[in-house]
Amino acid sequence: MKTPRHVPLYHYNSNDEFYENLPKGCMLVGVEQTDESRCLKDFAHPPRCVYILGAEDNGLPKKIIDKCHALVQINTPSCLNVAVAGSIVMYDRRCK
Repeated sequence: MKTPRHVPLYHYNSNDEFYENLPKGCMLVGVEQTDESRCLKDFAHPPRCVYILGAEDNGLPKKIIDKCHALVQINTPSCLNVAVAGSIVMYDRRCK
C-alpha cells in the first residue's frame, strides 16, 4: 500500500528523541493493563495525543509508562494482538 506516501512516517533514534519531538500540547496515552489504567469505555480522549502500545509479549516498559500522561486499558479477559488493541482504541476515539 506504500503507506508512507499517505501517512507521515517519522524515525527516531531513541525514546528521548521521540519525546523531544512531540507536537506542542500533545499528550502521551499508554494502552496497557495496569492498576493505574483507566477503563477505555470511561476515558475522555485528549484532543491531541499519541497512543503508545507495547509489544504483545511484554507490554510497555516501565520507563515508557512513567512518561505517559494517561494510561487506558481495554477490559478483556486475555491479552489482545497489538493491531487489534490499536484498532479498538481508534474506534473508541472516533465514536466519542
